[in-house]
Amino acid sequence: MNMQKRADERSMALHKEIAKKLKDNPRFWDIPNKNLKKWKKIRNGLSLAFIEWENLLTQQSREQILAILVNDSEYSKRLRSSSPFTGILSENERTIIFKRFSQ
Repeated sequence: MNMQKRADERSMALHKEIAKKLKDNPRFWDIPNKNLKKWKKIRNGLSLAFIEWENLLTQQSREQILAILVNDSEYSKRLRSSSPFTGILSENERTIIFKRFSQ
């Protein structure tokens, strides 16, 4: 398997777990917004990808965002590569997924 395909599949696995946690616990929905606010302050602005996420998080329903997180389209792959959902998965959850794709 080439490295890009492996990275895409690992990203999909991570975001499927994130989507599951977002469905099970609505308090996690605060995390991407907090990340974007923090990054905007630290970087004195946001990259285009993060601006796109900021717009999606304010203009789309949670169901639509969950669909983006787990969709296999090029659009979703691109968005996952600049995900503001960091911090939702525990280090252990991330490690398990990374190990699965390191073999």
